[in-house]
Amino acid sequence: MPVQTHTASNVRRLASATTALPADVAPVGPKGGILNVALRLFAEHGYAGASIRDIAQACNLKPASIYAHYASKEKLLAQLLNLGHEEHFKMVQEAVIDAEPEPFTQLKAYVSGHVRFHAEFPMLATLVNHELHALSAEEVTTALKLREQATNLLMHILKRGQEQGAFATDYDHWLAGAAIGAMGIRVANWYSEQHEKSI
Repeated sequence: MPVQTHTASNVRRLASATTALPADVAPVGPKGGILNVALRLFAEHGYAGASIRDIAQACNLKPASIYAHYASKEKLLAQLLNLGHEEHFKMVQEAVIDAEPEPFTQLKAYVSGHVRFHAEFPMLATLVNHELHALSAEEVTTALKLREQATNLLMHILKRGQEQGAFATDYDHWLAGAAIGAMGIRVANWYSEQHEKSI
């Protein structure tokens, strides 16, 4: 049996090839173009696998032109991660607010918002979930606060559901929340606009 070989050109860590940033927060002009290119390269090759030179080449710019808009590669990643965490929290929070107050209904709404974020913004979600470690302690603060808010919202729903008897009382709500989060995270890897399963 022939051995199947994989190269950098045929192995992808996410199915979608669409670069998407939330329309209402994405910068316009050259800054927006650079940010979109950085998003694609960071998502497809990892933060460590894409240099300022790579970003500049994909933008048809000189590296110095990138620095005119972003002080460093880390600043580019930090803006993307902040945008991603802001959009994720916005989507889960709005879904829960719009839902009926019962814990089960709110949990379904939270899961819907969580999954929709990972399906609609797969490249951004990939960075949010895999590249946070690349930021310095100073740059990561905003993203971590937003992540904590989203986590606390889910934990509050699960805990309230236990207290009200809507959910079983003999499970660890932290582990349940971690499982829910992990399943949603993987959507960014396998879902694409052409997938047979609709969001």
